This record gives sequence, C-alpha cells and structure tokens, in this order.
Amino acid sequence: MLITTLKLTRNIVGNQNSLFGTLEVITQNHGTFKFSTVENYEKKIKAGKYNTVYTLSPKFDRKTLEITGVHGRRGIRIHPANRGCDVTGCIGIGLYTEEKEIPIQIFYSRTSTETLEAMLWRAKATPIQIIDKYEKPKTTTNSSYLNKISAKTRRIINQNLGGVN
Repeated sequence: MLITTLKLTRNIVGNQNSLFGTLEVITQNHGTFKFSTVENYEKKIKAGKYNTVYTLSPKFDRKTLEITGVHGRRGIRIHPANRGCDVTGCIGIGLYTEEKEIPIQIFYSRTSTETLEAMLWRAKATPIQIIDKYEKPKTTTNSSYLNKISAKTRRIINQNLGGVN
C-alpha cells in the first residue's frame, strides 16, 4: 500500500477540553482510510503541513509515530487516548460517538493506533496536513467584560492601562 499523505481535519470542540476530528490516510492504490482523532484544545499544534516519522519515544520505550517540523515543539506523538485531557499536545486516534446519552469520547484507540502504525511502518516520512474547521468556543473576553462596566470606570482603566476599550 502506497500512502501519499495524511490529512487531519479538526471538526468539533467537545467536553473535557477535547478537540475532535478525522484523520484520513490517503493511499495511491487503496482509497482513503479514516480514523477519529482527539486532541487537547489548549495544547493543540497549529494547523499546517508537517511530517510523521517513526522515532524512539522515551515515554513509551518503543518507536512510535512522531509529528516533526512543529516550530518550538518536539515529541508530539500519535498514540492511544480517549479524551482531550489524556493528551498534552499529542493526537489520540480511534472511533468516536455522538449520542445524547454518551458524551463524545474516543473508543478502540489502542487498536486504531496499532492499525495506523502497521500502515505507516515502512515509510521514512509521511506528510501530514492539519486543517481547522471547528467553531471556536465562546468565552468571556476583556472587551465583553468592559462593555458591562460604567463609562467612568472605563476612562480610569484607559488612563492607567493605555487605551483598553
């Protein structure tokens, strides 16, 4: 099987600081294979183009898939994980469900990771493209907070902080 590229599309921000997406393994002669992914929303790597290579992981004490070429970071792995809080900058793969009774969570992660590693073990380096298609979570920002305070207080803040609106 000749794998041409990996494509990770981030789709949903879920519970427990989780960011869910789809990892597509695009091959030249066998079509496209798909895995579900989970990442830690706050520790995710920037969208862009990188490479995946097998390197020795000190944590797992064996060779695993590492995403290389990330500015200012190293040791970013693709490994088993079930929730965003299970990974710190790495990517967990598996299958996920979206049922009202069951919160979004990855299942069969270890099996999925072993399958992906078996698919990529011969490659020296495989390109991976990461794309963001999720809606950013709504949070209270400084500007929305400042809209709720009085004009007099706003003037004082502007004078002391140099132009906060």
